[in-house]
Amino acid sequence: MDLHFSLQIMLLSLLAGIGIFMIVASFAVPLQSAARRIREEETGPRIAGIAEGNILRAILIDISRRVKPEGGDLEDKLRRSGGFYKSVADFHARRMLSAFVYMILGIVIAVGIGIALDISLGVVGISMLATLMAVFGFMMPNRSLNSAIDKRRERLKKEMGFGLDRISLLLQSGASLMESLAHTGSMGIFGKACAQISAQASTGRPISDINRSVREDLPETPEFDEFLQMVRIGMQKGQEMIDPFRERAEIMRGKLKLNIIEAGQSAKIKVTLLTSGFILLASMIVTLGPVLILLTQQGLF
Repeated sequence: MDLHFSLQIMLLSLLAGIGIFMIVASFAVPLQSAARRIREEETGPRIAGIAEGNILRAILIDISRRVKPEGGDLEDKLRRSGGFYKSVADFHARRMLSAFVYMILGIVIAVGIGIALDISLGVVGISMLATLMAVFGFMMPNRSLNSAIDKRRERLKKEMGFGLDRISLLLQSGASLMESLAHTGSMGIFGKACAQISAQASTGRPISDINRSVREDLPETPEFDEFLQMVRIGMQKGQEMIDPFRERAEIMRGKLKLNIIEAGQSAKIKVTLLTSGFILLASMIVTLGPVLILLTQQGLF
């Protein structure tokens, strides 16, 4: 395979791969341009708009979301991730850049295999590999975004275990609920949420609106939703909340301890498997190596 022919195949494969990728991406990106968000008090956010009056477009949107679901509104995901990507435009730019880089990598790998093995994969074969790599690269930013949201959720849970205990101690010392929340502001994500609740409550804003605005900036976490309900009950009904906060803190710390134990056991299993693999490989080399050498000397191989 000469250099001129290789460059020609790379160029044609790049063009074909871009074309195939654009077809895939056109169905992979949810059709949300004609939609608008409607936030309801009870059911939460939903998507509505022109598509609700157009059966065909509504079907296309449903199919598009099933092929490449966003898992909710993209702006919500970016906000809940803590600004992992600066904007929607930055997210899509990373998608296209990642897809292009992986596409080039796929072409280089395919051409390299062809040169090394002295075979011709052809434009179709190289294009298919480049397209698969491009689709994989296109999905990478979304996976990174979901991973950032999951990590932020786990961090919130960890901070809640100690933050709730601190709130219960402050309540026990005679501080009010809002004062206790304000003094928890230094405890990471959870502390910032508590400080935000306290600051907005001092302005007389309804607690339901406060909880909604705080929840929008954090990953969906059932434990945090329960905490917000406890705060709402404490503010609206004036109930004593020392014991509920302490009990919830003990539950959260217990879950954190179990997660640490499970992570340690999982790491121990991985280390054991890796060590066993190295020992098995070394044993095979020591055992079979001399035998293969003798058989080779005897002309059997």
